[in-house]
Order: sequence, then C-alpha cells, then structure tokens
Amino acid sequence: MSLMLILKIFAGVCSAAVIGLGQIIKGNGRKGVQLLLLFYFVMPSLVYLSLLVVPSLFPYILGFSIIFAIILWSYNIFDAVVR
Repeated sequence: MSLMLILKIFAGVCSAAVIGLGQIIKGNGRKGVQLLLLFYFVMPSLVYLSLLVVPSLFPYILGFSIIFAIILWSYNIFDAVVR
C-alpha cells in the first residue's frame, strides 16, 4: 500500500467522524473549516431560528436540514477520499 492511499483512507475515516477533519488533514484547511462551520453552527442556528420565527414551518425546515446534513456528510467523505 502506498503512503498516498493510506492518507486518503485515514482522511476518509476522519471525515466520517468529524466533518471537515479529512480536508484539514490533507492540507485543505480552509475548505475543512468551512464545512465544519456550516455543519455544526450554521445549520443548527437556522433550525433554531425557524423554530422561533415561524413555528409552523419547523418540521419542514428540520426535515430539509436532516436531508441536507446527510448529503453534506456524504460529500465530505467523498471529497476527503477522492480529491
């Protein structure tokens, strides 16, 4: 096994554990921090604000956020392994 393949696998495992960590490990720190902030701060803030502002739309926004989180997590792992 080459060192590059081991690094890609390690980055993928780290990205599966914490969003953005694989990108940071591979040297793409800006992208990793952006993914981390989006997933752990922006999305929960939007869900919380939707609960405060328009409570009747909360289930829809929560559902959309969960679907978006799954897509973002999958992209994160793919990006850490492939690129």
